[in-house]
Amino acid sequence: MQKNDSQSIHVIDNSVREQMRIFDRYGDNYFSDTISLITNFEPYAKKVRIGLPTRTLEHRIILVRQGTTTINVSYNDYSLKEGHLLIIPANSVLIKKSQSDEYNVFCVAFRIPEIEHLGLIDFRERHIVLSDSERRVVENYFRLMEQIIQSRSINQQGVNHLIISLLYGIHTLYQELDRPVGPVRPDRPLEIMNGFTRLLMVQEFPVRKPEYYANELNITKGHLADVVKEKSGKTTMEWINERTTLLAQAMLASSNEMLESIAEKLRFSDASQFIKFFKKQIGETPNDFRKRMQARGQL
Repeated sequence: MQKNDSQSIHVIDNSVREQMRIFDRYGDNYFSDTISLITNFEPYAKKVRIGLPTRTLEHRIILVRQGTTTINVSYNDYSLKEGHLLIIPANSVLIKKSQSDEYNVFCVAFRIPEIEHLGLIDFRERHIVLSDSERRVVENYFRLMEQIIQSRSINQQGVNHLIISLLYGIHTLYQELDRPVGPVRPDRPLEIMNGFTRLLMVQEFPVRKPEYYANELNITKGHLADVVKEKSGKTTMEWINERTTLLAQAMLASSNEMLESIAEKLRFSDASQFIKFFKKQIGETPNDFRKRMQARGQL
């Protein structure tokens, strides 16, 4: 698919979207090639499988309406309840760890290149606890998107601009939360660490060579290794391997794609190298992991 900067590009898996349409018995939600808008999660609540890794190819903005959930996003756990807002960037791997019976959300899923160019999505998740007034404002955005979509003539650009406006407001909120107390001092190692993790996240499938990231950041491989170890306690290859393992788990759990194809996408020389890597990381073969995950079922 060719990407046009002025057009939304929604890359959610077609089979998943069709299943969600079928379960949406009340017709509350909207799914198309350019956007997905959920204003009532109730039809899907009992279909979610706990512990099943899923890869998001699109960005998501989630506002919890009621109930609670615990979700792992690329190794980070978030406990959410009413009034909590979570932004999940594209290329994340999600694992739902728990969910209450009454859990319900507003959610919009999208991929709009111009948003990424504006810097409104920085490819790391954001969790914000909203005040009552902030929550009402965010809810109004979702309701307005719903009204536009349900009108006779869908104004796609209008929805796009609403998402951009909502993200500007959210961006202001987390800038306030991140604002340091006292004078700001340059932190070059932190800039390098953030640059490395961003490069790792924006790739659909990560490059498995530390020198690639060092070259992109205009530093030496050794300097990158020292900074990453100092800031995170992990090596650059540990970061790369963790990211690769997460993506492999999601791909194995959600499809019957051949191991050779998965190995190629994840930049292994062949399937046997991938199998050896995966077993070392997880403790079981890719096929055993796939069988165990698919036995649980999925949405």
